[in-house]
Amino acid sequence: MMMVRTLGLGLLLASVTLDAQPKQPSFLADAPLNPRVGTLHLEAQAEGPVRVGADGRGTVRVVVTPKPGMHVYAADAEGYVPFTMKVEPPAGVSTGKVTYPAAETYVFPPTGETSRVYMTPFRVAQAIVLGPEARKTLAAEGRLDGVVTLRYQACDDTVCYRPATGRFAFEIIR
Repeated sequence: MMMVRTLGLGLLLASVTLDAQPKQPSFLADAPLNPRVGTLHLEAQAEGPVRVGADGRGTVRVVVTPKPGMHVYAADAEGYVPFTMKVEPPAGVSTGKVTYPAAETYVFPPTGETSRVYMTPFRVAQAIVLGPEARKTLAAEGRLDGVVTLRYQACDDTVCYRPATGRFAFEIIR
């Protein structure tokens, strides 16, 4: 019986930990997103509006600047939540592969552990392609809006922070 209680308590604690990430209140679900995101660890924004050519192709470029003393685990880091970018395009727009920059090797002073990180400003890019309907909408309205979601884990020289997620808007123009 004691083992069942311990297992039940362990499962309860695991579910509380997974649900402990802050969630956007429901009344803000339809609120417009800002064109940039700022957290305790970093600032990020689209490099500018995404310009598409006559072929409907363009690239979403995001500039990410870790705050002083912070490092963000790279897309290829192991053992931590790596930096990831996901473009949520408008209807009729498809996305290609995300391109991440080369990372630096960082040695965590208290333990000597090495990790792949970003410590200085960096750019992440993802190709997009507008389908026929999205091209018509862009021609008629002059712009399309999309959303970028960033997920990462950051640390300073003494503390690793909980993984975080940030979202911001970007625009597609001709």
